[in-house]
Amino acid sequence: MPKPEFDKEPHYTDFEKRSIAQHDHFSNFEFAYYRIQGEKPRTLGIALHDSPVGMLAWMMDKLFTWSNNYPWTPTELITWTLLHYFPGPTTSLHMYRENDASARQEIPYESTPTGVSAFAGEMEMVPRSWAEGTANIVFWQEHEEGGHFAAWENPEALAGDMVQFFRSVWG
Repeated sequence: MPKPEFDKEPHYTDFEKRSIAQHDHFSNFEFAYYRIQGEKPRTLGIALHDSPVGMLAWMMDKLFTWSNNYPWTPTELITWTLLHYFPGPTTSLHMYRENDASARQEIPYESTPTGVSAFAGEMEMVPRSWAEGTANIVFWQEHEEGGHFAAWENPEALAGDMVQFFRSVWG
């Protein structure tokens, strides 16, 4: 998500400052996967399916890079890889082509009450003030532990946030 234009620059918390730095780092140095998955999903999918070791290397790169120092076990690494390998890797890669957000001129505003669990290791985490420009944020909780795979890395925190959010919305 690009930084919105503000009349006055918001005050950012330390968490948000780290999120901006991480977002910038991923945008500048870790985004090649998005390009190739979005532009050549079938080619990459066939290559990964032809080489289980290549598939494992691809998945390990994502799991280690996108998590927040989570101690992945060999069993978890193999399981996550096989979950993508057995149905054919092209399946999970093709969504990048079909859902290319960069092709949109503008992000439409989502008026539905929205809850955000902000995990420190999430590569695309943005400050609340940025998110509020695109969605009706009614719940926001920041966590130091967890990344892109927060449901696996820190399930208790995510589940707790979901309970709090739905109780606040549904009463």
